[in-house]
Order: sequence, then structure tokens, then C-alpha cells
Amino acid sequence: MKRFMFIGETNSGKSGLIRALSGESYSPRRAMAVEFFGRYVNTPGEFLENSRYYHALITSSADCAVLVLVQDATSPTSLFPPLFAPIFNRPVVGVVTRSEEPGAAPDRAERFLRSAGVRRVVRTDFRNGTGFDLLDAMLSDQSA
Repeated sequence: MKRFMFIGETNSGKSGLIRALSGESYSPRRAMAVEFFGRYVNTPGEFLENSRYYHALITSSADCAVLVLVQDATSPTSLFPPLFAPIFNRPVVGVVTRSEEPGAAPDRAERFLRSAGVRRVVRTDFRNGTGFDLLDAMLSDQSA
């Protein structure tokens, strides 16, 4: 089974994306633990927020076909360092969450992801379901 690993800051929308893509009621159970939910792998936000845990992200990605870097459009900052994506040596898709929320800046969020080395970016919004079909197609395309 092809797996997809989600990386992003705490509260960036990783769990919501997994719920939307799986069509099931996913709820993360433990902080600071990598969680497997079917073909989806949810990583703790702390693994991105503290560079001491980058090795855990790299190790966890070993069995994944595609990585998904998640950036919240309402956040004025990003913790993805420049050229972060290439260290994983596998396809990486960027996702901008909450792109239609009041005060969101999806262009800025996309720039953060592109700076991190992401080439393909999709904008999503949980309130109206924007972008989830495109994201599912992108993940399937990248894992083929």
C-alpha cells in the first residue's frame, strides 16, 4: 500500500486533511507520536518545530511514497526551512490549508512552500471543501 506522510506545524490542518481525504472520522490520539491511519501517516507538529526531530521525520518517511508539506494560510510565518523538501528524496506535494479563511494569505503560504522546495502546490479550505479532489488526484499521480 502506498503511504502519504503529512508534515506541518501544530494546528496547521494535517489531521483535517487526513479526515477529508479518507472520508473517515480520524482523530489524532497522542502528541509526539507518529500515527498511521490507513494509507496516511500523521507526524507531530513538534517534529517540524524542533530541528532535533528532523531525523524522526526522515526515518518515518522511509516507507512513504509521497510527502505532503502542510502550510496554514492564516499563519504569518513558516517553520519550513529553505530547501527542506529535497532532503527526503521522494515526491513532495505542498498543501495550503485554510486558504479562504478571513485574513488568510494563500499567496504567502505558497511562497513559503516553494521556498521549502515544493514544486506542486494545491490550496484547500475545510469550510467549503475546496481543493480536496485535486489533492487526492495529485497524491495518486505522484505515487504512481
